[in-house]
Amino acid sequence: MTNTDRIRFTVARQATFVAAFTIAVGCGYDSTTPYSPPGPNPSVQDGLWTSSGSNPAILRLEPNQLLTSGNRTPATAISTPSANLFDLNGIAFDVDGTMWVTSQHDSMLVALGPASLARSGAAAAAIVISSTDGSLSAPTGLAFDKQHRLWVANSGNGTIVRFDPAQLRSSGSPVPAVTISGLGQPAALAFDAAGSLWVSDARRNKIASFGEDQLAASGFLAPRVVLSALAASLASPAGIAFDADGNLWVGNIGNQTIVAFSPAQLAASGTFVPHVVLSSNAGSLNIPAGLAFDSDGSLWVMGGAGALEKFPRTALNATGAPAPSVRIGLTGYVLFWSVAFWPTPESLPLN
Repeated sequence: MTNTDRIRFTVARQATFVAAFTIAVGCGYDSTTPYSPPGPNPSVQDGLWTSSGSNPAILRLEPNQLLTSGNRTPATAISTPSANLFDLNGIAFDVDGTMWVTSQHDSMLVALGPASLARSGAAAAAIVISSTDGSLSAPTGLAFDKQHRLWVANSGNGTIVRFDPAQLRSSGSPVPAVTISGLGQPAALAFDAAGSLWVSDARRNKIASFGEDQLAASGFLAPRVVLSALAASLASPAGIAFDADGNLWVGNIGNQTIVAFSPAQLAASGTFVPHVVLSSNAGSLNIPAGLAFDSDGSLWVMGGAGALEKFPRTALNATGAPAPSVRIGLTGYVLFWSVAFWPTPESLPLN
């Protein structure tokens, strides 16, 4: 079985939709909170971070490795005995540089402190959150809100759960502070500048949003906004990310496209022609699973088979099939799902 076949099989066994395959994920500071978060920890090395599920590891490419195309050996490669990390792993940074990782295969959530991210090798997680009564069920996406609460997308049971800061200070099996049910197969999460939580639903081919005022209580909630597929506009949507202008970008692993919805299209439910559609060019956008914007406004796409591609801001203005300006292969690793930058770009709304 080839690596690409393995990726497609991994996803197919977890869902009934035809497809090949967080996160833009991230965190932010809300000035209304009663304390200021600590500054970025200098021991966390700068660059682009991701996680592989085959040859499981947390990986970093340093900034100078992102400048040109070619195959790269990651500058940092970290394994951990604390979780399986086989299958599709989401990643997100807290404000102090702690990396949180979803381990889909064994339904766990682990945190690696800044010191553990400073070097390659094996590192035990500082905190391990285990499932209790389905609180974690094949989790694949995660994101921090403005109050530093961690939200997790459970692809296994169709829920989104929230863990508050106090619940994340030590290992255990805490009952989530909030559980939102009724989704099909939530894949990835992202917050917009207003604090609304957006989720891609890979099984139902929809993007849903819950307003900030809806995020305080558990239940079977009706989303405030639902974007439905028009033809192939949403085809097994996976990674999602907001740019600095408030456009929501979505990676469609079902048809190898990336689409963007404008702020006006995000204001109410409907079926829309995407504002921008990026199509494959000579094999690009193969399983576009993870999305993240850098501080220059360029979009980075983590392909499930291990191709990392950069699309500069100038290539994102119109529909087409632009060639990536940088294409990087990660030597020795495959089965990718999420990508994140450290430090988190300040111009972006909670990505």
